Amino acid sequence: MALVTDSAAVQQIHLPEENRKPEPQIAEHKRIDRSIEARLRGRVTGAFIVAVLLTIFVGFLSWRNARLAADDADWMIHTYAVMDTLELTSKQLIEVETSARTFGLTGQDALRAHYEAAKATIGQHQETLRHLTADNPNQQQRLDMLEPQIRTALEFAEGVVAKRLRLQESPDSRDILESERMMNAVRATAQEIQAEEMRLLSQRTQSTNARRRLTSFIIVAGILVGAVLLALGWLAVNREIDVSAHGREELKVLNASLEQRVEQRTTALQSEIIERQQAKQALARKAEELASSRQALEAQTLMLQSVLDSMTEGLAAVNEQGQFVIWNTAAEKILGMGATDLASPKWTGHYGLFLSDTVTPFPTEELPVLRAIRGDVSTTEMFVRNHRLPQGAWIEVSAGPRKDAHGVICGGVAAFRDITKRKADQREIQKLNDELENRVVQRTAQLETANKELEAFSYSVSHDLRAPLRHISGFSLMLVEEFGSRLDPTAQHYLDRIQSGTKKMGLLVDELLNLARVGRHSLSLRPTKLNSIVTEVTAILEPDTQGRQVEWIIADLPTVECDPILVKQIFQNLLANSLKFTRPRIGAGSSAQAGTHGPEHTVIEISHQVKDGQPVFTVRDNGVGFNMKYVDKLFGVFQRLHSAEEFEGTGIGLVTVQRIVHKHGGRVWAEGEPDKGAAFYFTLGAGNPVELKSTGATAGGQS
Repeated sequence: MALVTDSAAVQQIHLPEENRKPEPQIAEHKRIDRSIEARLRGRVTGAFIVAVLLTIFVGFLSWRNARLAADDADWMIHTYAVMDTLELTSKQLIEVETSARTFGLTGQDALRAHYEAAKATIGQHQETLRHLTADNPNQQQRLDMLEPQIRTALEFAEGVVAKRLRLQESPDSRDILESERMMNAVRATAQEIQAEEMRLLSQRTQSTNARRRLTSFIIVAGILVGAVLLALGWLAVNREIDVSAHGREELKVLNASLEQRVEQRTTALQSEIIERQQAKQALARKAEELASSRQALEAQTLMLQSVLDSMTEGLAAVNEQGQFVIWNTAAEKILGMGATDLASPKWTGHYGLFLSDTVTPFPTEELPVLRAIRGDVSTTEMFVRNHRLPQGAWIEVSAGPRKDAHGVICGGVAAFRDITKRKADQREIQKLNDELENRVVQRTAQLETANKELEAFSYSVSHDLRAPLRHISGFSLMLVEEFGSRLDPTAQHYLDRIQSGTKKMGLLVDELLNLARVGRHSLSLRPTKLNSIVTEVTAILEPDTQGRQVEWIIADLPTVECDPILVKQIFQNLLANSLKFTRPRIGAGSSAQAGTHGPEHTVIEISHQVKDGQPVFTVRDNGVGFNMKYVDKLFGVFQRLHSAEEFEGTGIGLVTVQRIVHKHGGRVWAEGEPDKGAAFYFTLGAGNPVELKSTGATAGGQS
């Protein structure tokens, strides 16, 4: 570069010497310039004529190619019409065969009507196909094969329907196999027709695209060439003429200053040489940086390729034109084949993509990676079956748009994974769930029957026990009244024990009858203010509080949908238990045990709180409590945590509470600690276990 620059500087230095020629020579140069101008103007005129002719020729070629492209487009539309009609014919025939077979199996009139409607349209589609392919003898021959096959399939379907109508017989396996064979023959012929149309469509598409590209090229090239020729010719000639005339006038002035300019240019060239040397050094440094960057980029590329190859999920990326730019090893393994150069409308057929019914081809416009190009983010399940995966596989595809540094969508990326095993597990789980549900229904029916029988048995036994109990109690009382003074103390003791036992047995029978009545009682739900029920129960239990200092803490309870009679029984049993198990407290009257440490009076709290939108009711006391390891025995029939000498009872009260709560669809549970009291919780609707906290309400009073 430096040598070239120095040579140009030397040439510019010798220019003033050439400009010092004699005047005659300058005059001769003027004459020559005039002749050159005349020839130049003639050439420009000829070039203009050529440009005009070229423009006309390009316009003619463009018009001709546009006509040919339009004809090809008409043929493409014709091909699409043939394919659409063929697809409609196949679909209608499948609907006829499916409706006839299903009608044969079920006998539903709606299926027969659907069969008749679909059958009526097949003939119209056949005539349309015959008309559309009239220009193609090969397709006409295939239609000659297809029409008898369709006719045979229709006759067979009509036979199935007629057999169902006349004989009420369902199609057997041979009928189904024969129907499948006929339909396979129809599908094979239809696929041949479609393949021929696809071939014609491909040829016509290529021809149309070629003519369009040629037309566009000719138009653009012709316009550009003509415009450039005209513009350059006109500008160059006129500029040359003007510059020559003006230059000759200024030549003398320029010669005078030329030497000075040459010296300045020489100095500038020397500075430029130095700058270029510096630039060359800078370029060398840039080259080293680029080499280092290239090495880093190659290492990053290798790392990215390693990551893509090690992924168990398939990964594919496409550009805006729908061309694959990334396709990792897992993608090829999952789909059974690699990336394709086919256009996106052919991807479904190439890879064998189907909807969840495993029969319907997946719509091209709904493919996740193509939706990603349009800016959609989607997750889809689809079935894959092709010649590499004859058994088929289920995949889950998640796709989203791919954006450049400016946030503009430049393609799409899709990740897909093989979920065949998960699908099989889901089917197995569904099967097990169905079996379990059937077993639960059967077991529930058995339990309901057993409960009803048990309730009937309890009610019957309780009634049958009343008469013997009355006899035992009555005769023992007569013995005491008539012969009590003559009985020895041992006999008197035995009679007292008989009286006590019959009273306990009578109480137990009453409790069993009450439990049986709860089981048979039908729910009568209505809005009920629980505070009024609690007030009524505390009034009923007022005699049990005589001689005791009892503090009732009753919160403002909500109005709930329940059976007020049964809910009253819940509160009566729970509050009676609280009064019974708080008797040993100091200040509780004559029942207090000396030396017992505890609160000065009995405290019974009725409160509620809302958890997960559901009210949870609490009955809490400061009585003797219980050990939590025996909590499972609380709601068992005849199960007691205290002896009869300590606290009276039958062990049925809490069972009755549990039965009533369950009838309301709720649940009941308890918490307690020895000598620190107990708390019973219940809901009046189905719910999950909750962690409870006291409401802290203090409404109520003492008695």
